[in-house]
Amino acid sequence: MARIRRRQPPPEGFQMAPMIDMVFLLLVFFMCVSTLADADRAKKLELAESEQSKVPEDLSDRGIVSVDSKGILYLGERPVDANELVRSVKVLMGHKPDLRMVVRADKSTPYREIRKTLRTLADAGVSEVVYATFEKGA
Repeated sequence: MARIRRRQPPPEGFQMAPMIDMVFLLLVFFMCVSTLADADRAKKLELAESEQSKVPEDLSDRGIVSVDSKGILYLGERPVDANELVRSVKVLMGHKPDLRMVVRADKSTPYREIRKTLRTLADAGVSEVVYATFEKGA
């Protein structure tokens, strides 16, 4: 009687596909996180001082708009014009409907520039704006 021998499959080697998938996902994750971190940074300004100033503990639901002494708008550290600010804020509000905006203005910024910024944010649909100042004596 002839005996049928089964072929032994070759031994399993190291599987590279899951490793490549994991590296790709990590790469995408860090690219997204670094982009978001850049958007949260704010332009360096000399803010006005106020005795009533309180720094909120949770800043996660806030966007930052800065106005320098020349009236140039910044979303994070990136300069924007009023139309681009409206578009960007609308996109942000699509992701976070309860978004609150922080307006930071240099202490030498004319109020008319701050008022234009507040009007632009209102046109974008922002209902809550916080004006950032330094706590006096801190």
